[in-house]
Amino acid sequence: MRRAVITGMGVVSALGVGQRQTAERMRRGHNGIGAIRQFPVDGFPVRIAGEITDAVFPSGNPRMAALARQVLEEALSEAQLPAADAAQDRALVWAVGKPPTDLQMLGRVVAGVRGTDVIEEQMARAQEAYVNAEERPRPQQLLSGLAQRAGVGGARYSCYTACASGNDALGMAKRIIERGQAEVVIAGATDSQIDPLSLLEFELLSALAHEGPERACRPFDRHRTGFVVGEGAAAFVLEEAGHAEARGARPLAQLAGYGSSLDCFGLTKCHPQGRGAAQAIGAALHDAGLRPGEIDYINAHGTGTVLNDQAEAAALRRVWGDAAARVPVSSTKAMTGHLIAAASAVEAVLTVLAMRESFIPPTLNYSTPDPDCLLNVVAGEARAAHIGVAMSNGFGFGGQNSSLILRNAAGR
Repeated sequence: MRRAVITGMGVVSALGVGQRQTAERMRRGHNGIGAIRQFPVDGFPVRIAGEITDAVFPSGNPRMAALARQVLEEALSEAQLPAADAAQDRALVWAVGKPPTDLQMLGRVVAGVRGTDVIEEQMARAQEAYVNAEERPRPQQLLSGLAQRAGVGGARYSCYTACASGNDALGMAKRIIERGQAEVVIAGATDSQIDPLSLLEFELLSALAHEGPERACRPFDRHRTGFVVGEGAAAFVLEEAGHAEARGARPLAQLAGYGSSLDCFGLTKCHPQGRGAAQAIGAALHDAGLRPGEIDYINAHGTGTVLNDQAEAAALRRVWGDAAARVPVSSTKAMTGHLIAAASAVEAVLTVLAMRESFIPPTLNYSTPDPDCLLNVVAGEARAAHIGVAMSNGFGFGGQNSSLILRNAAGR
């Protein structure tokens, strides 16, 4: 059986730039959510985001492309992957955020909502502020540049399954290696939806939190009110285990399991009882050859919306039964915001970092348990723990579900 191992990673988000800063801040429970700086927010209904403030991006470059290139460089450097020119045994899978907003469609949505005078005014202001809709790169343009830098001459795929995209990109990379289609796969995700029109879309869904940045994102807390949009990227060098060993590469973790599903329930809502999410979790466990009780930690999707958190808790109870109240769970979105297409890829990096540093990240702002989300939520401070096997969930709009299982390279 061919196994996929991770030999290099790169990460950037509001939590930090690069693995070292990210791991240190995650252990401290750093809150990366703050006031929006990318455009004027006076009179705008959304004023906070998980914005990256520790990195300077080259002027004239699309932000999402700059994020992708930054994390790719870190991953390639750590993996010490030999330079190559269009190597046929290398593939690439990358999740890219959604394309520019369709202004006409958004206008029709706004026109169909009652009492939208204020929103219509904000939309006009947003449209004026959103000067260049071409700032988001076309997926194939982005993939072409990344593939050239990584020496990829084999298959290349773009992936978009809403908030499940990052996990699905990694899962596809895993399958490519297991099927013998490549020895090395560069996988990752990038997204930045911190612009007026994208934020208005989420606002119209009544999905966003409006409190101050210090307590806005409260996953699984009874008083949570919504999620906070963030931005970021993550990159992975995945290799067939024998290939990595032959060149002397040190695995960071094994990508042991992957599962995906679709709720087929609603256009934006997930199944309230977590039907599809439980299916994805079960598929990941089966793929890894593990039982639920062998999972030491779950990095939850945990957005901070009422329905999503309750549905994820229901899914965990479906799989773990009463034991769901014992397995440690946390949501790192309280530190980063919700990175949409890049969310689960960044969270996979955070999970590997937690495994490597032997701690469970805290869930910020969790103080009042929700009786419909009775989980073992790690709150307040990071918890020292050896994590042999971890699960990281990514559940997206419309019931797109994905789960990864990561095995510590140091063993149990």
